[in-house]
Amino acid sequence: MLFRSMLVWHTVLYAQPQRFPRPEFESGYTFPEHFFKYQRGPLWEYMDVAVLLIALLATAWMVLKKRSRQGLLWISLFSLVYFGFYRQGCICPVGSTQNVSLAIFNSTYSVPWSALMFFILPLVAALLFGRVFCAGVCPLGAIQELTGIRQVKIPRKVEAVLGTIPFIYLGLAVLVAATESQFLICRYDPFVGFFRIGAPSILVIFGALLLITGIFVNRPYCRFLCPYGVLQNIFSRFSVSHMTITPAECRNCRLCESG
Repeated sequence: MLFRSMLVWHTVLYAQPQRFPRPEFESGYTFPEHFFKYQRGPLWEYMDVAVLLIALLATAWMVLKKRSRQGLLWISLFSLVYFGFYRQGCICPVGSTQNVSLAIFNSTYSVPWSALMFFILPLVAALLFGRVFCAGVCPLGAIQELTGIRQVKIPRKVEAVLGTIPFIYLGLAVLVAATESQFLICRYDPFVGFFRIGAPSILVIFGALLLITGIFVNRPYCRFLCPYGVLQNIFSRFSVSHMTITPAECRNCRLCESG
């Protein structure tokens, strides 16, 4: 019965263009191709959340227990490939801030559960282990690590001024999302041009400039633009565990001072 219904439905669909043939225009007009956009099923949303949780726990273990920069590098590369190029930077905790903001100010909007988990889990991890999301899970930070070659120290006054930008950006993004205008963070994601094909050229240029700046300034987007980093910074101040370096194990490499 089911097979017969599907066969009849397919015949009806196929017969429609025959009953109503397309008009022939003389202006050179071409008909667009209709297609159903591929959507990931609920199972893949569970997969994304599970991968995020595992990556957060693995990063915390590498930072607090193993203290392995090499292990942290491998997690960052995995996050860049999975959350960046494979998932094309969506959904990410940075952009989920807007979903949560819209849900708070608009009772008719229901935030997707995966977006809510991506917003909450890194903050919970920050309360427990510190900023492990920024350290090894965020694809935006991971792609900047690729160009960090020759770091220079920024004057404290300049760094203090630049450090106010993420707070302004966060407030503006929340305000714009709450008024249902647009999602600023997603629209002006500087690295979306690398993660996706067909992104506006201005974003590719913006991202390239940040990567070039990252040669000399460690993670410029994370430090001076990222709005989610503001929340990470606040939550990590109340963290239960922090990375510590005992004097006997310190090699005076001073790598912990950067960033």
